[in-house]
Amino acid sequence: MRRLLLLGSFVAALMVVSLGTTSMLAQATPPAPQAPGQGRGGGQGQPDPWPNSKKLLAVADVQSGFHHDSISHALATVEQIGRKANAYVTMIRTDSQLITKSQIIGKDRYEGRGVNARTLDYYDAIFMLPSGFGTMTEQQRKELLAFVHDEGKGLIVGHATGVAFTDWPEYGEMVGGYMDSEFNADARIIVEDPAFPGAMAFGGTSFMFNDQHPVFKAPYSRDKVHVIMRLDPAALDEKNRARRPDGDFPVVWAKQYGKGRVFNVGWGHPDTTWDNPQFQTMMLEGIKWAMGVTRADVTPKPFPGKTVNPKADGLPDGAGKALVEDLCGSCHSVEEAVATRRSERDWKDVIQLMVDRGATGSEDDFKAILSYLAKNYGLK
Repeated sequence: MRRLLLLGSFVAALMVVSLGTTSMLAQATPPAPQAPGQGRGGGQGQPDPWPNSKKLLAVADVQSGFHHDSISHALATVEQIGRKANAYVTMIRTDSQLITKSQIIGKDRYEGRGVNARTLDYYDAIFMLPSGFGTMTEQQRKELLAFVHDEGKGLIVGHATGVAFTDWPEYGEMVGGYMDSEFNADARIIVEDPAFPGAMAFGGTSFMFNDQHPVFKAPYSRDKVHVIMRLDPAALDEKNRARRPDGDFPVVWAKQYGKGRVFNVGWGHPDTTWDNPQFQTMMLEGIKWAMGVTRADVTPKPFPGKTVNPKADGLPDGAGKALVEDLCGSCHSVEEAVATRRSERDWKDVIQLMVDRGATGSEDDFKAILSYLAKNYGLK
């Protein structure tokens, strides 16, 4: 009997030691991390809460640069216009963590476990408001380029993008150019491509708009981007007009980047821009185009305001010449006024702007001026 009791105690002790050892091993060995890519997109196999919607990742990573006051409102507005139009759903982030193809591994209580983050494969386009050199790794940078160029996804970039990632030439090529300077003004805008989705949201091919306007430099080129809207140089003061002697001030453009689409908007400095219903419509349609929902011809085209040289050629003789010299010369040189070619509609808008600024003359005078400008300095 005593032997049986001793044997039982020995077996029980072995079981305790065995269980204890197993417990210690479990505590000492962390869970094996999931294989790269496991759980991407749907969040570790979780059901998609928006299965029939386009997906937009909105990223405003400004940890390394200037913080615009309008950024939060911009992100919220982009999210809301997509929801209201039932066009897309948005994931908002203020860091670049989700711009990756890798499984995101948790920390602390999630140590070694793949978390339910929806990364690049989940999205149809990215809306970026970066600043400085950003926080992305070299691998993330490669994957962002591939997201657009190789996979045919969309990229939408907003105000101040032109001064972000200036250490990354491939980014400048992707978005279409870096910013040389900027200025605040109530400027006249010319819609170069009324056929592009949302381009006519402001009600015409010419309108006034107040914002902090960008001035672009290389790698910006008319050979690489399709300009949708630009500033009218004739409506700018001499100081700001001198920022681009060629008169080419693009503010909204689109471009094909490999298989993908890029929509670049230079505006968005103040909150009031994001509250503007016409601007919201333009953004909504531009995002839909970048996502591939709508189509547009974005073939690059030369500057339509072809530079002329009135100093060398002189103003052509004809009815209205003297009136043009008198009207335009009252504000600035005649040579500056006719330095670019415009459509008849655009010349009419220029004349109206001069009238608004105090130019005087009869209705017949202005008709003669319009006829002269449209004939001699119209689009060829």
